[in-house]
Amino acid sequence: MKTIMTKVFIALSFLACIAGCKKSDMEYKDPKVSSVDELYAPVDNQQIILSTQPDAHLLFQWAPSHAQDGQLVSYEVDFYSDADTDKPVYRVVSENTGKELYANISHIDINKACSAAGIPTGETGTIYWTVSSWRGISSATCPVRNKLVVKRLEGFEVIPDNVYLTGDASETGDDLAKSMQMQKISDGKFEIYTKLKAQGGYEFVDRVSGTPTTYYIDGSGKLAEADNGESSKVSEDGIYRITVDFTNKGTSITTIQSVGVFFSPTNSIMLNLDYKGLGVWSGSTVIHLKPESWGLDERYKFQMETSSGTEQLGTKIDSDSPPDANSPASYFYVTLLDAVTQWDHKWKFDHSLDGQSTTVTLLLQGGAPYTHTVKKN
Repeated sequence: MKTIMTKVFIALSFLACIAGCKKSDMEYKDPKVSSVDELYAPVDNQQIILSTQPDAHLLFQWAPSHAQDGQLVSYEVDFYSDADTDKPVYRVVSENTGKELYANISHIDINKACSAAGIPTGETGTIYWTVSSWRGISSATCPVRNKLVVKRLEGFEVIPDNVYLTGDASETGDDLAKSMQMQKISDGKFEIYTKLKAQGGYEFVDRVSGTPTTYYIDGSGKLAEADNGESSKVSEDGIYRITVDFTNKGTSITTIQSVGVFFSPTNSIMLNLDYKGLGVWSGSTVIHLKPESWGLDERYKFQMETSSGTEQLGTKIDSDSPPDANSPASYFYVTLLDAVTQWDHKWKFDHSLDGQSTTVTLLLQGGAPYTHTVKKN
Protein backbone atom coordinates (compact mmCIF):
# COMPACT_ATOMS: atom_id res chain seq x y z
CA MET A 1 0.00 0.00 0.00
CA LYS A 2 2.88 2.32 0.86
CA THR A 3 4.42 1.73 -2.58
CA ILE A 4 1.14 2.56 -4.32
CA MET A 5 0.72 5.82 -2.36
CA THR A 6 4.28 6.84 -3.21
CA LYS A 7 3.64 6.36 -6.90
CA VAL A 8 0.38 8.34 -6.69
CA PHE A 9 2.17 11.18 -4.89
CA ILE A 10 4.89 11.33 -7.58
CA ALA A 11 2.30 11.36 -10.37
CA LEU A 12 0.29 14.16 -8.71
CA SER A 13 3.45 16.21 -8.16
CA PHE A 14 4.39 15.84 -11.84
CA LEU A 15 0.92 16.97 -12.96
CA ALA A 16 1.04 19.92 -10.60
CA CYS A 17 4.41 20.92 -12.01
CA ILE A 18 3.06 20.82 -15.56
CA ALA A 19 -0.04 22.81 -14.57
CA GLY A 20 2.13 25.40 -12.87
CA CYS A 21 4.27 26.02 -15.95
CA LYS A 22 3.26 29.01 -18.00
CA LYS A 23 2.59 28.49 -21.68
CA SER A 24 5.26 31.05 -22.53
CA ASP A 25 7.84 29.03 -20.57
CA MET A 26 7.24 26.02 -22.82
CA GLU A 27 7.50 27.88 -26.13
CA TYR A 28 10.80 27.65 -28.03
CA LYS A 29 12.66 30.92 -28.42
CA ASP A 30 15.58 31.43 -30.79
CA PRO A 31 18.72 32.45 -28.92
CA LYS A 32 19.68 36.09 -29.23
CA VAL A 33 22.55 37.03 -31.52
CA SER A 34 24.93 39.97 -31.22
CA SER A 35 25.60 42.37 -34.07
CA VAL A 36 28.89 42.57 -35.95
CA ASP A 37 30.88 45.43 -34.44
CA GLU A 38 33.45 46.07 -37.20
CA LEU A 39 33.54 46.00 -41.02
CA TYR A 40 36.98 45.26 -42.43
CA ALA A 41 36.67 45.45 -46.22
CA PRO A 42 35.93 47.18 -48.45
CA VAL A 43 36.90 50.22 -46.41
CA ASP A 44 34.62 53.20 -46.04
CA ASN A 45 34.44 55.42 -49.12
CA GLN A 46 36.16 52.86 -51.39
CA GLN A 47 35.71 53.46 -55.12
CA ILE A 48 35.13 50.69 -57.66
CA ILE A 49 34.61 50.55 -61.42
CA LEU A 50 32.50 47.51 -62.24
CA SER A 51 33.62 44.99 -64.87
CA THR A 52 31.85 42.22 -66.78
CA GLN A 53 34.84 39.87 -66.61
CA PRO A 54 33.76 36.47 -65.20
CA ASP A 55 36.31 36.66 -62.36
CA ALA A 56 35.45 40.25 -61.35
CA HIS A 57 34.58 40.12 -57.63
CA LEU A 58 34.95 42.34 -54.57
CA LEU A 59 35.86 40.82 -51.19
CA PHE A 60 33.70 41.82 -48.20
CA GLN A 61 34.98 40.96 -44.69
CA TRP A 62 33.83 41.65 -41.13
CA ALA A 63 34.30 40.76 -37.45
CA PRO A 64 32.38 37.82 -35.94
CA SER A 65 29.19 38.04 -33.92
CA HIS A 66 28.01 35.54 -31.31
CA ALA A 67 24.84 33.60 -30.54
CA GLN A 68 23.51 33.30 -27.00
CA ASP A 69 23.65 29.51 -27.15
CA GLY A 70 27.18 29.41 -28.54
CA GLN A 71 26.11 27.92 -31.87
CA LEU A 72 27.17 29.05 -35.35
CA VAL A 73 25.92 32.37 -36.68
CA SER A 74 24.89 33.02 -40.29
CA TYR A 75 25.70 36.25 -42.14
CA GLU A 76 24.44 38.29 -45.07
CA VAL A 77 25.73 41.48 -46.68
CA ASP A 78 23.06 44.17 -46.89
CA PHE A 79 23.17 47.04 -49.39
CA TYR A 80 21.41 50.37 -48.93
CA SER A 81 20.67 53.35 -51.12
CA ASP A 82 22.19 56.75 -50.42
CA ALA A 83 18.71 58.05 -49.54
CA ASP A 84 17.73 55.29 -47.08
CA THR A 85 20.32 53.47 -44.98
CA ASP A 86 17.72 51.71 -42.83
CA LYS A 87 15.98 49.53 -45.41
CA PRO A 88 18.20 47.16 -47.49
CA VAL A 89 17.63 47.18 -51.26
CA TYR A 90 19.74 44.07 -51.97
CA ARG A 91 21.17 41.17 -49.95
CA VAL A 92 23.89 38.58 -50.55
CA VAL A 93 24.54 35.59 -48.25
CA SER A 94 28.16 35.09 -47.19
CA GLU A 95 30.30 32.21 -48.43
CA ASN A 96 29.52 28.60 -47.50
CA THR A 97 25.76 29.31 -47.34
CA GLY A 98 26.18 32.09 -44.80
CA LYS A 99 28.68 30.48 -42.43
CA GLU A 100 31.81 32.48 -43.34
CA LEU A 101 32.98 35.93 -42.23
CA TYR A 102 33.45 37.03 -45.83
CA ALA A 103 31.70 37.16 -49.17
CA ASN A 104 33.28 37.33 -52.62
CA ILE A 105 30.52 39.29 -54.33
CA SER A 106 30.55 39.46 -58.12
CA HIS A 107 30.53 42.80 -59.91
CA ILE A 108 27.29 41.66 -61.55
CA ASP A 109 25.62 41.38 -58.12
CA ILE A 110 27.03 44.76 -57.05
CA ASN A 111 25.62 46.20 -60.28
CA LYS A 112 22.21 44.75 -59.36
CA ALA A 113 22.48 46.35 -55.91
CA CYS A 114 23.25 49.70 -57.54
CA SER A 115 20.25 49.29 -59.83
CA ALA A 116 18.02 48.55 -56.85
CA ALA A 117 19.44 51.68 -55.16
CA GLY A 118 18.42 53.81 -58.15
CA ILE A 119 21.82 54.55 -59.70
CA PRO A 120 21.40 54.85 -63.52
CA THR A 121 23.36 52.52 -65.83
CA GLY A 122 26.82 53.74 -66.76
CA GLU A 123 26.84 56.41 -64.04
CA THR A 124 28.71 56.76 -60.75
CA GLY A 125 26.74 56.68 -57.53
CA THR A 126 26.88 55.83 -53.85
CA ILE A 127 25.61 52.80 -51.99
CA TYR A 128 26.25 51.61 -48.44
CA TRP A 129 26.83 48.15 -47.04
CA THR A 130 26.77 46.42 -43.70
CA VAL A 131 26.25 42.90 -42.33
CA SER A 132 23.32 41.20 -40.60
CA SER A 133 23.86 38.26 -38.23
CA TRP A 134 21.30 35.47 -37.91
CA ARG A 135 20.64 32.63 -35.47
CA GLY A 136 17.34 30.99 -36.40
CA ILE A 137 14.86 33.83 -36.73
CA SER A 138 16.80 36.10 -34.38
CA SER A 139 18.93 38.72 -36.12
CA ALA A 140 21.04 41.78 -35.47
CA THR A 141 22.40 44.33 -37.92
CA CYS A 142 25.77 46.01 -37.62
CA PRO A 143 25.24 49.74 -36.90
CA VAL A 144 28.21 50.67 -39.10
CA ARG A 145 27.51 51.54 -42.76
CA ASN A 146 30.50 51.62 -45.12
CA LYS A 147 30.18 53.79 -48.20
CA LEU A 148 30.92 52.46 -51.70
CA VAL A 149 31.33 54.79 -54.67
CA VAL A 150 30.50 52.68 -57.73
CA LYS A 151 30.79 53.24 -61.48
CA ARG A 152 27.97 51.10 -62.88
CA LEU A 153 28.06 48.90 -65.97
CA GLU A 154 26.60 50.43 -69.12
CA GLY A 155 24.11 47.64 -69.62
CA PHE A 156 20.34 47.37 -69.57
CA GLU A 157 18.36 47.78 -66.37
CA VAL A 158 16.29 44.70 -67.20
CA ILE A 159 18.37 41.73 -68.30
CA PRO A 160 16.38 38.90 -69.91
CA ASP A 161 16.58 35.34 -68.64
CA ASN A 162 16.45 33.97 -72.19
CA VAL A 163 17.34 35.45 -75.58
CA TYR A 164 16.41 34.23 -79.07
CA LEU A 165 17.55 35.09 -82.59
CA THR A 166 15.00 35.75 -85.32
CA GLY A 167 14.60 37.69 -88.59
CA ASP A 168 14.43 37.05 -92.32
CA ALA A 169 18.23 36.70 -92.51
CA SER A 170 18.20 33.88 -89.94
CA GLU A 171 17.93 30.13 -90.49
CA THR A 172 14.35 30.01 -89.20
CA GLY A 173 13.08 33.22 -90.81
CA ASP A 174 10.99 35.89 -89.15
CA ASP A 175 8.41 33.54 -87.60
CA LEU A 176 8.71 34.51 -83.93
CA ALA A 177 7.58 31.08 -82.72
CA LYS A 178 10.53 29.46 -84.56
CA SER A 179 13.19 31.76 -83.12
CA MET A 180 16.49 30.07 -82.21
CA GLN A 181 17.37 30.06 -78.52
CA MET A 182 20.79 31.47 -77.65
CA GLN A 183 23.07 29.83 -75.11
CA LYS A 184 23.42 31.62 -71.76
CA ILE A 185 27.14 31.55 -70.97
CA SER A 186 27.07 33.84 -67.91
CA ASP A 187 24.77 36.38 -66.25
CA GLY A 188 23.47 38.61 -69.03
CA LYS A 189 25.73 37.10 -71.70
CA PHE A 190 24.42 34.93 -74.55
CA GLU A 191 25.86 33.38 -77.72
CA ILE A 192 24.70 31.45 -80.77
CA TYR A 193 26.31 29.48 -83.60
CA THR A 194 24.18 29.96 -86.70
CA LYS A 195 24.07 30.66 -90.43
CA LEU A 196 23.04 34.15 -91.58
CA LYS A 197 22.23 35.65 -94.96
CA ALA A 198 23.50 39.01 -96.13
CA GLN A 199 20.09 39.77 -97.55
CA GLY A 200 17.66 40.87 -94.86
CA GLY A 201 18.21 41.42 -91.17
CA TYR A 202 18.15 39.61 -87.83
CA GLU A 203 17.17 40.64 -84.31
CA PHE A 204 17.29 39.39 -80.73
CA VAL A 205 14.11 38.94 -78.67
CA ASP A 206 13.45 38.03 -75.04
CA ARG A 207 10.51 35.68 -75.74
CA VAL A 208 8.88 33.84 -78.63
CA SER A 209 5.26 34.83 -78.10
CA GLY A 210 3.24 37.95 -77.44
CA THR A 211 5.05 41.26 -77.85
CA PRO A 212 8.73 40.68 -77.03
CA THR A 213 11.36 43.31 -76.34
CA THR A 214 13.58 43.43 -79.43
CA TYR A 215 17.28 44.28 -79.61
CA TYR A 216 19.80 44.73 -82.43
CA ILE A 217 23.48 45.54 -83.01
CA ASP A 218 23.73 49.21 -83.94
CA GLY A 219 26.23 50.92 -86.25
CA SER A 220 28.77 51.32 -83.45
CA GLY A 221 28.66 47.59 -82.64
CA LYS A 222 26.69 48.11 -79.41
CA LEU A 223 23.60 46.17 -78.38
CA ALA A 224 20.59 48.48 -78.48
CA GLU A 225 16.85 48.26 -78.05
CA ALA A 226 15.02 48.31 -81.40
CA ASP A 227 12.44 51.05 -80.93
CA ASN A 228 11.65 51.60 -84.61
CA GLY A 229 12.00 48.21 -86.24
CA GLU A 230 15.82 48.32 -86.52
CA SER A 231 17.69 45.08 -87.31
CA SER A 232 21.25 43.76 -87.48
CA LYS A 233 22.96 42.79 -90.74
CA VAL A 234 26.00 40.86 -91.98
CA SER A 235 27.93 41.73 -95.12
CA GLU A 236 28.02 38.22 -96.54
CA ASP A 237 26.34 34.83 -96.18
CA GLY A 238 28.16 32.70 -93.66
CA ILE A 239 28.24 30.74 -90.42
CA TYR A 240 28.78 32.94 -87.38
CA ARG A 241 29.23 32.91 -83.63
CA ILE A 242 27.38 35.91 -82.26
CA THR A 243 27.79 37.02 -78.64
CA VAL A 244 25.71 39.70 -76.92
CA ASP A 245 26.25 41.03 -73.39
CA PHE A 246 23.30 42.82 -71.76
CA THR A 247 25.41 43.92 -68.79
CA ASN A 248 27.55 46.29 -70.89
CA LYS A 249 25.81 46.28 -74.32
CA GLY A 250 28.88 44.60 -75.83
CA THR A 251 28.71 42.35 -78.90
CA SER A 252 31.04 40.23 -81.01
CA ILE A 253 30.58 38.51 -84.36
CA THR A 254 33.03 35.79 -85.41
CA THR A 255 32.95 33.99 -88.76
CA ILE A 256 33.29 30.21 -88.48
CA GLN A 257 35.28 29.15 -91.55
CA SER A 258 35.65 25.43 -90.82
CA VAL A 259 35.17 22.84 -88.05
CA GLY A 260 37.01 19.54 -87.80
CA VAL A 261 37.85 16.63 -85.51
CA PHE A 262 41.39 17.22 -84.23
CA PHE A 263 43.38 14.00 -83.68
CA SER A 264 45.98 14.65 -80.98
CA PRO A 265 48.48 11.89 -81.93
CA THR A 266 49.00 13.40 -85.39
CA ASN A 267 48.43 17.01 -84.32
CA SER A 268 46.10 17.45 -87.29
CA ILE A 269 42.50 17.38 -88.49
CA MET A 270 41.33 13.82 -89.15
CA LEU A 271 37.79 14.71 -90.28
CA ASN A 272 36.23 17.93 -91.61
CA LEU A 273 32.65 18.43 -90.47
CA ASP A 274 29.89 19.90 -92.63
CA TYR A 275 27.45 22.44 -91.26
CA LYS A 276 23.99 20.84 -91.17
CA GLY A 277 22.09 23.82 -89.77
CA LEU A 278 20.82 25.12 -86.41
CA GLY A 279 24.24 24.90 -84.76
CA VAL A 280 25.02 21.32 -85.82
CA TRP A 281 28.10 20.03 -87.68
CA SER A 282 28.56 16.39 -88.76
CA GLY A 283 30.82 14.16 -90.84
CA SER A 284 31.81 10.52 -91.40
CA THR A 285 35.12 8.72 -91.92
CA VAL A 286 36.91 5.46 -91.15
CA ILE A 287 38.62 5.91 -87.77
CA HIS A 288 42.26 4.81 -87.61
CA LEU A 289 43.71 4.97 -84.12
CA LYS A 290 47.49 5.43 -83.87
CA PRO A 291 49.50 2.36 -82.77
CA GLU A 292 52.10 3.05 -80.08
CA SER A 293 54.40 0.75 -78.12
CA TRP A 294 51.98 0.93 -75.20
CA GLY A 295 48.80 0.48 -77.26
CA LEU A 296 46.42 2.56 -79.40
CA ASP A 297 46.41 6.34 -79.05
CA GLU A 298 42.81 7.50 -79.33
CA ARG A 299 42.80 11.14 -78.14
CA TYR A 300 40.78 13.78 -79.98
CA LYS A 301 38.94 17.11 -79.67
CA PHE A 302 37.54 19.73 -82.09
CA GLN A 303 39.22 22.58 -83.89
CA MET A 304 37.73 25.64 -85.60
CA GLU A 305 39.23 28.04 -88.07
CA THR A 306 37.61 31.42 -87.48
CA SER A 307 37.99 35.07 -88.42
CA SER A 308 39.72 35.46 -85.05
CA GLY A 309 42.17 32.60 -85.68
CA THR A 310 42.37 28.94 -84.69
CA GLU A 311 40.23 27.87 -81.74
CA GLN A 312 39.65 24.52 -80.06
CA LEU A 313 36.71 22.93 -78.28
CA GLY A 314 37.36 20.21 -75.72
CA THR A 315 36.09 18.48 -72.64
CA LYS A 316 33.99 20.38 -70.15
CA ILE A 317 34.68 17.58 -67.65
CA ASP A 318 38.14 16.08 -68.15
CA SER A 319 38.50 12.30 -68.34
CA ASP A 320 41.44 10.04 -69.15
CA SER A 321 39.35 7.07 -70.25
CA PRO A 322 37.31 6.15 -73.34
CA PRO A 323 33.52 6.14 -72.88
CA ASP A 324 31.64 2.97 -72.01
CA ALA A 325 28.02 1.98 -71.49
CA ASN A 326 28.03 3.62 -68.04
CA SER A 327 29.53 6.95 -69.11
CA PRO A 328 27.25 9.90 -68.22
CA ALA A 329 26.01 12.31 -70.89
CA SER A 330 28.38 14.91 -69.43
CA TYR A 331 31.36 12.89 -70.74
CA PHE A 332 30.60 14.30 -74.20
CA TYR A 333 29.93 17.91 -73.12
CA VAL A 334 31.88 20.51 -75.09
CA THR A 335 33.37 23.87 -74.12
CA LEU A 336 35.45 26.48 -75.94
CA LEU A 337 39.04 26.25 -74.70
CA ASP A 338 41.24 29.14 -73.64
CA ALA A 339 44.26 27.93 -75.60
CA VAL A 340 45.16 25.78 -78.61
CA THR A 341 47.18 22.74 -77.54
CA GLN A 342 47.90 19.23 -78.80
CA TRP A 343 46.94 17.17 -75.76
CA ASP A 344 44.89 19.14 -73.23
CA HIS A 345 41.15 18.69 -72.61
CA LYS A 346 40.67 15.79 -75.03
CA TRP A 347 38.35 12.82 -75.28
CA LYS A 348 39.23 9.23 -76.24
CA PHE A 349 37.66 7.18 -79.00
CA ASP A 350 36.38 3.76 -77.99
CA HIS A 351 38.83 1.16 -79.37
CA SER A 352 35.98 -0.73 -81.06
CA LEU A 353 35.84 2.15 -83.59
CA ASP A 354 39.34 1.44 -84.92
CA GLY A 355 39.03 0.69 -88.64
CA GLN A 356 35.28 1.37 -88.60
CA SER A 357 33.21 3.91 -90.51
CA THR A 358 32.10 6.41 -87.90
CA THR A 359 29.96 9.55 -87.79
CA VAL A 360 30.93 12.42 -85.47
CA THR A 361 28.36 15.13 -84.77
CA LEU A 362 29.00 18.39 -82.91
CA LEU A 363 25.94 20.14 -81.42
CA LEU A 364 26.39 23.78 -80.40
CA GLN A 365 22.76 24.65 -79.71
CA GLY A 366 21.16 26.95 -77.18
CA GLY A 367 18.97 25.70 -74.35
CA ALA A 368 21.04 22.54 -73.74
CA PRO A 369 24.69 21.76 -72.92
CA TYR A 370 27.02 21.90 -75.91
CA THR A 371 27.84 18.29 -76.70
CA HIS A 372 28.81 15.77 -79.41
CA THR A 373 28.12 12.19 -80.47
CA VAL A 374 30.36 9.47 -81.92
CA LYS A 375 28.52 6.60 -83.63
CA LYS A 376 29.64 3.59 -85.64
CA ASN A 377 27.88 3.49 -89.04
